[in-house]
Amino acid sequence: MASNALPATLDALLTLAEDMADGLHTHEVAVGVKQNLEAGVRAAITTVNTAEAAYAAAKAAKKTFTTAVTIADSNGKAFIATARSVLEPALGSEPSAAWEPVGFPADSLAMPTTQADRQALLGKMKAYFTANPTRENAPLVITAARAETLFQALSDARSAANQGNTNAVTLKTARDSAVKALRKRMRGLIGELEQLLAEDDARWLAFGLTPPGAAETPEIPESLVLVGSGPGTVGVDWSDAPRAEHYRVWRQVVGVDAEFIAAGSPTDSDFTLAELPSGATVRVRVTAVNDAGESGPSETKQITVP
Repeated sequence: MASNALPATLDALLTLAEDMADGLHTHEVAVGVKQNLEAGVRAAITTVNTAEAAYAAAKAAKKTFTTAVTIADSNGKAFIATARSVLEPALGSEPSAAWEPVGFPADSLAMPTTQADRQALLGKMKAYFTANPTRENAPLVITAARAETLFQALSDARSAANQGNTNAVTLKTARDSAVKALRKRMRGLIGELEQLLAEDDARWLAFGLTPPGAAETPEIPESLVLVGSGPGTVGVDWSDAPRAEHYRVWRQVVGVDAEFIAAGSPTDSDFTLAELPSGATVRVRVTAVNDAGESGPSETKQITVP
């Protein structure tokens, strides 16, 4: 018996929702739908589409913010490294208390490992060069003004990135809430139709649904494996597919076959492809079959024929 489970992916869910809305447009009055009307379904679809577009824009913006942070941080690291070299003749090449006013701890002159620490060091270097202008190096642009500019650039970029992340989370939550509401509306319509339509009523199809009285096609075969088992021979194996009465094995010899060719219809979940050209690449996929029809194809695998 068909179950009319809702699709897991958003694209498939929206496609079914549109089909259901179209079915309501044609049959809503005749069937007697009272609760989950076309207007409500279409409004829920619009809300999901709007929320998804906003979330997609926020995700795209995150990439821009991340790039800006990377650039600002890279510029900051370059300044810190050059400033350290400029100050070594006066402060020494080893960690000491003399480096602490610059912003380095007494036990290390290493580049700080986090963006936050590098940002803080730029701020301290700005203060140091402001208090010690004779240690600036204008030709290398190691100045208090440059340290301040880099500090502010990194601070602004990190702040924008944090806000972008917050926006993305907020918009994803709104999108997920809209999808949840659409799913509830769609499940409600299916439940309503179950009360109004016979299990074999052809009008189920107008809503993008399968008549509950119809037999279900098998599930798609999974876990396909190909093994070379001898010259010109490839063993094919896969997991049993629920509701399958038999299978179809499809093969394509790359460079020889323009499309997949049915190679056999075993009742068991294994098959041997024989008389293949040795050294050729063969692509294989499997479908499951019963009286209701044929499943979609399994994942395609390929192997070089022994």
